[in-house]
Amino acid sequence: MIPPVYEPLPYALSGLNFTQLPVCAQQYLQQVKLAPPHAPDVNFISAERLNISTTLSSSLIKNDLDLVKLRLETVVMASDLEIGIPSQDDLQRHVLAAQECRLQKLLGDVLPERELIFNAFMIKFDALVWLDQQGHEHYTPEDWQRYRDALLKPILDHTSHQLVALDNAVIDG
Repeated sequence: MIPPVYEPLPYALSGLNFTQLPVCAQQYLQQVKLAPPHAPDVNFISAERLNISTTLSSSLIKNDLDLVKLRLETVVMASDLEIGIPSQDDLQRHVLAAQECRLQKLLGDVLPERELIFNAFMIKFDALVWLDQQGHEHYTPEDWQRYRDALLKPILDHTSHQLVALDNAVIDG
C-alpha cells in the first residue's frame, strides 16, 4: 500500500511575537503553560514534541484501519471480478454502486479526516518550533523552515510506516 502523503504548509511563524501567532497556537501554548512570559525549557519542549507525536500516531490508528479496510474491500472485489462473476446487469450495478460507496467514503470521510488530524498536529508542532526560536533571532525564515522540516520528517515517515505495517499485518494475518 502506498500511504497517503501529507504535505504541510510552509513554516510561517518566523519572526512573529506571541500575539501575532494564530489563535489556536496561542491557546495551545497557554494550555501547556509555555506561553510568554514563561521561559521555554528545552527539555519540556522536547517532551511535549514527543507527546504530540505520540498522540498523532494514536489518532491515526482508526483512520489507518479505515484506509486498510477500504483497500482490502477493493482487492476482494477485484479478485471476485477476475474469477468471473456473471455479467448480469443487476450484479454489475451492485458492484459499481459498491465501488462508488467506497470511493465516496475514502474521498468524503477518511482522507479529509486524516488531513484534519495532521493539521491539528501541525498547529502544535509549529508552535513548539516557534518556541525554539527564542534567543535565535539571527536565524532566517529559511533556517527555521529547514529546522522544522528536519524535526518533522521522522514523524511523518513514522506515520507512513505505521500505515504500511498495519496493511501488511492485515494481508499476512
